[in-house]
Amino acid sequence: MKRFERYFSRNREAVVLEFPAGLELLAVIPVLDDPDVWKTLRSLAPGRPGKAGAIVVVNHAAGCPEEVKERNGRMYWELLAEAESNPFLQVIRAFDLPDREAGVGTARKIGMDAAALYFWKEKNGEGVIASLDADTLTEENYTEALLSGFRNNRLAGVTLAYAHRTEPGTPPVEAEAICRYELYLRYYRLALQYTGHPYAYTCLGSAFAVRAADYAAEGGMNRRQAGEDFYFLQKLIATGRFAHLNTTCVHPSARISFRTPFGTGQAVARMVKEGGAFTTYSFDAFRCLKSLFDSVDGYYKAGGAFAAEWVEKQPEALRVFLRENDLAALLEEVNANSASPVQFRKRFFDGFNAFRVLKFLNRVHPACYRKEPVEKVARELLAACGRPPENGAGAAELLERLRELDM
Repeated sequence: MKRFERYFSRNREAVVLEFPAGLELLAVIPVLDDPDVWKTLRSLAPGRPGKAGAIVVVNHAAGCPEEVKERNGRMYWELLAEAESNPFLQVIRAFDLPDREAGVGTARKIGMDAAALYFWKEKNGEGVIASLDADTLTEENYTEALLSGFRNNRLAGVTLAYAHRTEPGTPPVEAEAICRYELYLRYYRLALQYTGHPYAYTCLGSAFAVRAADYAAEGGMNRRQAGEDFYFLQKLIATGRFAHLNTTCVHPSARISFRTPFGTGQAVARMVKEGGAFTTYSFDAFRCLKSLFDSVDGYYKAGGAFAAEWVEKQPEALRVFLRENDLAALLEEVNANSASPVQFRKRFFDGFNAFRVLKFLNRVHPACYRKEPVEKVARELLAACGRPPENGAGAAELLERLRELDM
């Protein structure tokens, strides 16, 4: 349990929670002025008693509007009243956080640290810390699916299957916007998988879980105001003990939201404002990456001269990026620390990880490629995967095809 000791020697402010002994899973839910948290808690309830608990972190920044603070205060007391009769629910008050660090990352960290502390005191490094959002509904088998996934596979972490939901009465333009945004999320993951990159995962704050001991070992959640899930999960993915779990599914809301600087709610708002269109990275850029990743095994024991010569033969977009990011130096460093082709491959993709992929895509758009409508690139991806859609297929039909492919 030394990894817990090291972690909490640096994170002494973790909140001590009074859950019953013996829980195996704790779901962490940050809340900022969001009454939908009650729906989330109701969806969790059937699979929770006896094995799992929920931690709700009601939070706001010092500089947020007074009316938000008032609503948050009322919500905190209502949740606290519920917790008094429900031993499987604990509520954390995180009010007036410094503006520079307030946000979903800090709230998630507060809750996940508290969960990790509970499991440390329980001497249970196998405990599961699940991440949810206050607008996300779970399926009845959520708890059992997560516990089985970790129990049977010795994993450090997982992402979960997801599908955005639209409430009755949602304006058509908003429904179309979330359809296109989820289409983008699935296109990006599946296009990255198409390239052969082994770390192709969708990182959503409402759809992942981590083993408590690995949470502590990897330094815990960060305090980013958005994208906290992406940055944290990259550390878990690099352990090699990470997987996608599709035996249960979470259902985030599709509503417009301004709670974070970017993400689902902001994307939906932007699309509604701009008439519903959504453009994203050209599929040709992913084809370009595929040409690089298909050749990875041939780089084992290859010298810098080979790498330099190979770079010059690549398409312009890839050639420019590999020069700027010194592929030869990466190969030299990876080869120097790899005793086998398997080890070399892992180290290569640890170096050319999801951060570097995103850096590549942003470097070559618009320098070499133009962003294109998400429907167009989704059709190209499906065709490349041997599942060409019917002519005239719209965003909703394409999304269903990508959901099927994702499973």
